[in-house]
Amino acid sequence: MSNDRTFGRQSDHPAHAPSTTVDRARLDEAFDALSNRRRRDVLYYLHQVNGREIDVYDIADTMTAWEVECQENVEPDHFRSLLVSLRHVHLPKLDDIGALSYDEDRDTVEQTDSPILHDWVDLAAVEELT
Repeated sequence: MSNDRTFGRQSDHPAHAPSTTVDRARLDEAFDALSNRRRRDVLYYLHQVNGREIDVYDIADTMTAWEVECQENVEPDHFRSLLVSLRHVHLPKLDDIGALSYDEDRDTVEQTDSPILHDWVDLAAVEELT
């Protein structure tokens, strides 16, 4: 038997040929960013508010409620811990990949227009939230 398949795909099929226009580093960054539940939750929330500019406190407050609802034991300072992780980890990472615009000075976030990224988030929402 000849080995004409690579990872379950025919290696000579043009539809499966690597694209020369794909920036693989940016693609890896996007998937890395979306691999974290809190970052996906931020994007779900921005979608719910129709992408309008939102205060980071509002995001943290909503996400705290979501997380508390899903957990039996919640640390007393859950909101504060979440707020710190949003400001110093999650929002800057999402801003770096262009998923949102994070204004550190005003402590606000706004959804950006990234159709491909929004499609991935929509797909994740179908799997996670339904």
